[in-house]
Amino acid sequence: MKAGSWWAWVWPAVLCLPAKAQVDSVALRYANTITATDLMRHLTVLASDAYEGRETGQRGQKMAAEYLREQFRSYGIPPVPGGDTLGVEDGYFQPFVLEVRRPGGVVLTVAGRSYRYMDGMFYFNERLEGELRVQELVVVVATAARPSDLLKGTDLKGRGLLVLQDGRTGEPALEVLSRWTAAAEGAGAATLLFAPAEYEELRFTYNHYLSGTRMRLADADGTNGDKGHRTGLQALLVNDALGDDLLERLGLDHRKVLRKARRRPFVHAGPIELAMNGTPLRSRLVSENVLAYVEGGDRRDELVVVTAHYDHIGKDGDEVYNGADDDGSGTVAVLEMAEAFAKARAEGHGPRRSVLFMPVSAEEKGLLGSLYYSLHPVFSLERTVADLNIDMIGRRDSAHASGAPYVYVIGSDRMSTELHAVNEQANSTYTGLELDYTFNAPDDPNKYYYRSDHYNFARNGVPAIFYFSGVHEDYHGPGDEVDKILPDLLEQRTRLVFHTAWLLANRPERIVVDRPEGGK
Repeated sequence: MKAGSWWAWVWPAVLCLPAKAQVDSVALRYANTITATDLMRHLTVLASDAYEGRETGQRGQKMAAEYLREQFRSYGIPPVPGGDTLGVEDGYFQPFVLEVRRPGGVVLTVAGRSYRYMDGMFYFNERLEGELRVQELVVVVATAARPSDLLKGTDLKGRGLLVLQDGRTGEPALEVLSRWTAAAEGAGAATLLFAPAEYEELRFTYNHYLSGTRMRLADADGTNGDKGHRTGLQALLVNDALGDDLLERLGLDHRKVLRKARRRPFVHAGPIELAMNGTPLRSRLVSENVLAYVEGGDRRDELVVVTAHYDHIGKDGDEVYNGADDDGSGTVAVLEMAEAFAKARAEGHGPRRSVLFMPVSAEEKGLLGSLYYSLHPVFSLERTVADLNIDMIGRRDSAHASGAPYVYVIGSDRMSTELHAVNEQANSTYTGLELDYTFNAPDDPNKYYYRSDHYNFARNGVPAIFYFSGVHEDYHGPGDEVDKILPDLLEQRTRLVFHTAWLLANRPERIVVDRPEGGK
């Protein structure tokens, strides 16, 4: 972003702040109660093997929820007032029901021979419910050309599409799959069968995901709480044996087809007897968000929310994915901040606005805990000033392997220039981190703004900041362990969020939403 344009939008917010911010000795006193020692003490518990990777709805996640509740109680934070009428059990838990779908419900039958999940084929998304019959199959070899150019003059409506990948092109298989899935769906194809060059390598690489369950919110009447299950084209990745079976029934030879495609585009259509049947393998479970409500003073009806997800991805056999950074680091930051605010209130220095500290669950399953809260808010979203969301703040990424202490700040200016300015003030006055806005760019290919729990607040009109230290080599792997966390950086980043929350909770006026479309 050019310097001139940056100053143009931040200037109005700067006018709302002191020319030179003074250190608030009270805020500093309670920020200093947040220590690396205490953060690591909590993390050593929550990210231990005993908690079994904290997978949503499983024993380890329930243990973590209990641990969080007991810590909040020990800080003197009382149950949420009127919790029973607000859907808060025992004053601390907001339970929600999840529909669980195990993969494997789709069966492909070719001329009477059946192929099942992980036996000849697999898929990343299960979209088919019921039966689908296909009588014609179009075969194409993927090249660098656009699918629309290769398929020009070919009618796909109601037909199956078999896409063969030539491994000599070197293009990543999932990029080819994504491009052709969009093209097939847009052209009205009945289904897509994709034969990648490296089927077994893909299956091995993504085995943990492929063998895991999928979840979505479920209302008590069985309907979907997030406004409907996504439907669309069913795409299957097929191995060489299945691909050859399909080609042979059309009178084609795999090797000869690839050789022909290296000279000119290859497209062939022919009759086939192909059927797909999708039978969802469903069950239900209950997970819960944990709420710790510190009531404010004269502006108590307004609320600042601090979130982090305390779930992770569980186990793979005997190997535990402890998720120390993702998001044990954010969870313990929320614990320490809650203790600091509770101590301040007990000693007569409580915040003017109320503050809700909320470790949420099921983030790894699709931001489902925060989605449920946004659909069933315990406190009015209209009176919620901001959400400060912490997701992975315990390590360094390769872009900052050395150098100054830093943190990525995502979303701070999307909806409120004042929120951005408040966070900048907190950092310049108290913590001195390098604030990296790389992933805040609207054209960020990683789309991190849409990938953590703050987004369920932002899309409902609540300004939000996502604090993040970046992806590392142990992301979603068994190596995300406590001994790789950087305690001093974790402390420094947590204190930044604390000071931002303190300023938001105590400033005379709530921040203004001057960019309401920024949450979309």
